[in-house]
Formats: sequence, C-alpha cells, structure tokens
Amino acid sequence: MKRFILPLLLVSLTACAPKVEKDKDREKEWRYLYDLGMSAYFAKNYSEAIAHFYRATRVAPDEPKIWNALGTTYMAVEEYRKAEEAFLRAVQVDPGFSEARMNLGILYFRMEDYKRAVENLKIAIADEVFDKKHIAFYHLAKVYKELGDTGSYIEFLRKATAYNPLFIEAQLELGSAYMDAKDYEKAESLYQSLLSNNIKNPEIYLSLAKVYYETGRFDRAKEMVRMVLEDRQTNNLQRSQAYGILSKILIEEQRRTIELMERERKRKEEEGRYGIQVAAFSTRKGAEKLVKRLKRRGLERLSIVEVSGIYKVIYGRFRSREEAKRELERLKDMEIYGFIVEVE
Repeated sequence: MKRFILPLLLVSLTACAPKVEKDKDREKEWRYLYDLGMSAYFAKNYSEAIAHFYRATRVAPDEPKIWNALGTTYMAVEEYRKAEEAFLRAVQVDPGFSEARMNLGILYFRMEDYKRAVENLKIAIADEVFDKKHIAFYHLAKVYKELGDTGSYIEFLRKATAYNPLFIEAQLELGSAYMDAKDYEKAESLYQSLLSNNIKNPEIYLSLAKVYYETGRFDRAKEMVRMVLEDRQTNNLQRSQAYGILSKILIEEQRRTIELMERERKRKEEEGRYGIQVAAFSTRKGAEKLVKRLKRRGLERLSIVEVSGIYKVIYGRFRSREEAKRELERLKDMEIYGFIVEVE
C-alpha cells in the first residue's frame, strides 16, 4: 500500500492548486470592482458606484466591506430600505464590523427610528478597536438632540470632540449648542481653543462675533466681523450673517448712546441745571485750593468745570433760578460772592 502514498499526495496538491488560483482571481476581481465603486462614490457618481458595488457582491458575497460601501451609497441617494438591507448583510457576515454597525445607526437616525439608532451607535462605540468612535458619538448626540435631551446632546458632542479634537464639524456644533444654552463662556473658550490650535476659518470668526455681541463686547465683535469679511474663504451666507451682526451692533450702540443721554438728562433735571460760579482760575491747582478752603467753611456741593482752559469753581445744583438766588444771598452773608450760571 505504501507505494500509492506519493501519487495520492501529488493528486491532492494538484487539485488544491486550481482552487487557490481561483480564490486569488476572485479576490482580485472584487477588489477591482470595489475600487471602481469607491472612485465613483467620491466623484458623486452614485449610479455607477452602486453598479460596481453590486457586481462586487456577486463575486464576493461574504465580503462585509462591499456591503457596507453599497449601503453607504444607497444612503447617499436616500434609498433607505436598500441601504438597511446592505448594512444588515454586512453585520450578518461580520458581527464585529463596527463601521457598518455605526452606519446602520446613522441610517436609522435619518429614518427617524431613534431607538434602533441609539442601539446600533452604542454597539459601535463599545468596540474598543473601532477607530471612528468620534463619528459615532457625534451622531448619537444628534439623535438625542432630536429626542429633546439637551444634556445628552451636549455630553456626546463633548465626547466626539474629546476623541478627536480636530473634528471641526462636531466642535462647531458643540459651540452652537453652548450658544443656544447661553453658556457664552464655554462657547468662547471652545472657539478660542480652535484659533490657538491654528484652526482658522470664517465660521469660527463669525461664531466669536456672535459671542462678543451677546456679551456686549462690541469692539471685539466688530473685529471678528472684520476678520470674516476679509477672509477669502468667506461664502455669501457667512458674509451676509457678518453684516447682520454688524448692523445689530450699530443699532445697539445707538440705542445705548440715546439711553445714556436720556439718563444724563434726567440726572441733570434731578440735580438742577443752575449753579453758582464763585471763581475761575487758569490752572486746576488754583481751583482745587479754593475748593479745599470753601469745604473747610462748610460748603460741600462743589465741583470744578473746565471750559477752554479755564477752571471754574461751581457751587451747588438748583432746579430753578429763584432757588439759586436764595442760596446766592446766603453765600453773601458768608462773604462769598458769585453769580448764577447754567451748568452743562
């Protein structure tokens, strides 16, 4: 019997060789179709991408990344049921394929099936070797926003930015969430952190302009508006928003000026528009000396008013000229002389 062992072994090896070659050809074919599909996908030629991915699934129906790519493309064209079938097939073939699991969660979010969205996103997040957790956290945050859970929304946005500080989309949304919550201090800190890390774009400048406007720091807000308008990357919408903020700043500054003038008018009305000028000097020092002497004699309501280099010592504020006259007579009894003036 021993003389048949070698021939049988040779027959076995010869039989395996075509299978190995066939597997290599199969892999080469599906990878070629997959690469064609990805090129078409990134070029946004979704019809072509779907065709290539679908052909690839026929060649290699047990390759989960093909099903995941097909599902992503179907999701891009809003063929949600077909996308769901593709993602489910991907996780059926490989239950540990967290990217497909995350994409399934994103799909359910778009389909407004929030319960299943949360379930699948959390499964992806639980995978410690999954390198796109920040994206899963970001979409989990968006689910909770739709559910009206602001606390969880902000919590998971923070997670997304913590896992990837350069995830600008999540950073900007977190800043916007802080703004909506009127937590301007945290919003400012976030935007300033981005700028300090040399991440500069019109959206960040625009967001800071909003922070400074809301907190009444108009000069800094106008500086950020200027940065937006001078940035070559600024689009028409951002430019329009910047001009909108500038317009609101100018209106608010005008309102504050009018309000200040009105307060000053009321103050003058309450204090009185008449005073008694008791002396005038060419230097402030001379006026100050007189004020000290008069205070020692019991006069308290004294002020120094400078007009064209002349320092006038004014006593009192009176609502009417008659009231000022009566006080002027009292001063004469104290041998202090002056005359009635209108005080600005």
